[in-house]
Amino acid sequence: MDRKGEPVLDLSRADFHVFDGGAEQKIDRFDIDAEPLAVALVIEANLRLQAMPPVIRGMGSIFTETVMALSGEASVVTYGSTADVCQPFTQDHDAVEKAIANVQFQWSDSNLYDAMAKGLQLLSAQPNQYRRILLVVGESQDTHSHAKLSQVLRDAQLANIVIYAIGPSSSAADLRYGKDELPGQRPPPTLKLPKLPPIAAGSSYAALAIWLLTRGTNEISNHQLEVAAASTGGIHYRTLHDETIRRALDRIGGELHAQYVLGYTPSPDPSPGFNEIKVAVSRSEVRVRARPGYYVAGEE
Repeated sequence: MDRKGEPVLDLSRADFHVFDGGAEQKIDRFDIDAEPLAVALVIEANLRLQAMPPVIRGMGSIFTETVMALSGEASVVTYGSTADVCQPFTQDHDAVEKAIANVQFQWSDSNLYDAMAKGLQLLSAQPNQYRRILLVVGESQDTHSHAKLSQVLRDAQLANIVIYAIGPSSSAADLRYGKDELPGQRPPPTLKLPKLPPIAAGSSYAALAIWLLTRGTNEISNHQLEVAAASTGGIHYRTLHDETIRRALDRIGGELHAQYVLGYTPSPDPSPGFNEIKVAVSRSEVRVRARPGYYVAGEE
């Protein structure tokens, strides 16, 4: 992106440098928007968002037009006390819009991690030619999930899934975060952690994600979606009203259809656990957001 946050679309393979564990890699693949998208849309259906239903239900056409576009597929999952698949993967825009329009906001719980795990399960079953995206519309709060955040992030890493999130504001959220905050304004929570690994991709949320991956814990609150997005190269938008929700969807859709896809062959014997990736661009005025690394399963 340039200094204004707009995508830079004239970069070549030679402009990029990819480092795995500090060693520069040969870029074997270079594409831009070359693959169709498979998007699992996960929507919070909590009573706490009772002022938001018209906004969330009305975002269906924007989602299908800007995120799915012509060749994408999507599924819809809602969550509260349970995580439910309202619409399996389909290319039918009308079916997806209907599923979004019919979301019922009736639950007192918010089992966010279970819903994310359900979305990852659906995405993992999609063919390899799809670029897999998990898009969460909900607050950064989990109540009684069986799944752990660390396992969700680990599974996303192993399945090459990028997480994006849009956090609609409720009165409770305003009390927790403060009104009119923009994404990234509030620093990550203060945690009593051991020494963190180097911060990748310019994000302290990425460092927290790496720590969660290596420890297998849920020891973080109110920033779960920021951490999840940063760990996979996605982004979290906190929204305050219908216009900012539409704007966030537009930005996510625009980004997904203007991304550079870089591929390389890592070491045949990578270290178990989290392996750090850094991506740099030769132009000084350009900044990059990329996944901070990948997770290699090892002995538990």
